[in-house]
Amino acid sequence: MRCDILLLMEQLIVIQINWVYFLGIIGSLIVIAFFSGSRFSKVETSILWIKETVTKLEGRMDNAFASASPVRLLPKGLDVLNSSGLKEYIDKNQNNIIEKCNIVKTHNQYDIQEKAFECLDKLDFGSFEETIKKAAYDYGMSVETIRRIGGIYFRDILLAKNGFAPEDLDKPKK
Repeated sequence: MRCDILLLMEQLIVIQINWVYFLGIIGSLIVIAFFSGSRFSKVETSILWIKETVTKLEGRMDNAFASASPVRLLPKGLDVLNSSGLKEYIDKNQNNIIEKCNIVKTHNQYDIQEKAFECLDKLDFGSFEETIKKAAYDYGMSVETIRRIGGIYFRDILLAKNGFAPEDLDKPKK
């Protein structure tokens, strides 16, 4: 019985396909890959909130910023902001950052906060990026958390420019 099984396993299966059918199969695979690729990019886009949530949790676990609303920097976050040079960079380049991020004057404190965070999350720091990476390594934090620390500081600058204080984020309008 064992010999019969070995003989069956040694037989080759040959499938002959005409070139027209081959092109049809390849074309179908390309179409399937195209449509499934767009589906996967939608899934990637829809889970970006997970990255932001992890950044928030990491900053809170490292005691860099408070979890209470409004979000504020704690002593460790202030130390990171100052010693990394991020505060000095933001102070020196705040008008340029506002212009790069296309931040327009608004009367909504929450929108100001979201724009500040989004801006610092995506901002191209140029050569200063290496300084941010070094600070992230030195403090055992992610680059995203260092950027969020800068975002909180930048938010406070934007709030002041629009006549608000960070405490105004939780005050209902009368």
